[in-house]
Amino acid sequence: MLAKRPWLWLLAAVYVVYFFGLGSYPLIGPDEPRYAQVAREMLMRGDLVTPTLAGQTWFEKPALLYWVMMAGYAVLGATEWAARLGAAYSGILTTLLVGWLAKRVEASSGESSRGFGLAGAAVMGSSAGLLVFSHGASFDVLLTLTLTATLACFLAADLEADARRRRLLLAGFYAGVGASLLAKGLIGVVIPGGVIASYFVMRRRWPKLSELGVWWGPLLTLAVASTWYAPVMLRHGWTFVDEFFVQHHFARYVSNKYRHPQPFYFYIPVLAMLALPWTAFLVKGIGGAVRSDWRADDAASRVRVFALAWLVVPVAFFSLSGS
Repeated sequence: MLAKRPWLWLLAAVYVVYFFGLGSYPLIGPDEPRYAQVAREMLMRGDLVTPTLAGQTWFEKPALLYWVMMAGYAVLGATEWAARLGAAYSGILTTLLVGWLAKRVEASSGESSRGFGLAGAAVMGSSAGLLVFSHGASFDVLLTLTLTATLACFLAADLEADARRRRLLLAGFYAGVGASLLAKGLIGVVIPGGVIASYFVMRRRWPKLSELGVWWGPLLTLAVASTWYAPVMLRHGWTFVDEFFVQHHFARYVSNKYRHPQPFYFYIPVLAMLALPWTAFLVKGIGGAVRSDWRADDAASRVRVFALAWLVVPVAFFSLSGS
C-alpha cells in the first residue's frame, strides 16, 4: 500500500489540475465553438455518422471527438464543461499511459531505473503542452492520447519476452492505430509507421513480419476505424472522399491552401514551449539519446532510441507541410 501511495497522490493531483476551471470560460477561437456545435447538431439529430455545421456536411475531421462531446452533452448538457470533458480525460489518460510505459521500462531495467515510472507520469502530467491542450475542445489532445496508447503498446511489446503478452500488446497497438484514424485521419497511420520504421532503421535490426503481427493486426485496425469510415463512405461516397481525404489531407499538406504559413523551423520553438518546465531536461535527454549506442539491446537503450524517433518523426513530418 505504501508503494502505491505516491501514485494515488499523483492521480489525485492530476484530476484536480486537469478539471480545474474547465467550464469557467467561454469557448475560445474559431475551432472550439465550431467543434462543439458540430457535436451538438449530431446529438440533436441522433446521428453518429454525418458531422454537420449549420446543417451543412462538415468533413474536415473524423468523428471521435464529436462522439466524446456528444457523450458529455448527453450527461451534462451542452455546456463548456461537457465540451471539454473529453479533452481533460485525454490528458489524464495520456499521463497514466506514459507512467505505465515508464513503469514497464523500470521493471525491465532493474534497480538503476527505480522511480522512473512515477517520474515519467509526473513530468508528462505537468508539461505545459498537455495541460493547455487538455483544457480545450480540440482534436489535438485526443490524437495525443491515441498515438501515445499506440506507440506505448508497441514499445512495451518490443520489450516483452512472453509471447502471449506480446500478442496482446500488439493487439493494443493495432487497435490504437484504428483509434488514431478516428481521432484525426491518416496521420494516425503515418506517425506510428514513421516512428517504428525509424526505430528499426536506427537500431539496424529488422524483426520478422510475423513477429509484428502484420498478418492479423491491420484487420484489427480496419475493424476499429471502419466503425465510422464505413458508414460515412457508404452514405456520402465521393463527396466525403474528396472533402476529407483530397482537400483536408493531401491538399492541406502539400500546399498553403488554408493559409497557415510558417517557417520551416516553426515547431522547434513550439516544442520547447510545450515541454515547459522540463525543456532543459528535454534538450539534455535528446543529447544523451543521440550519443547513446543505438544498437544496444538493453531496455534503457532501446527506450532512448524509440523516444528519439517518437520525437523527431512528427516534428519532421509536420515541418515539411506547406500549411
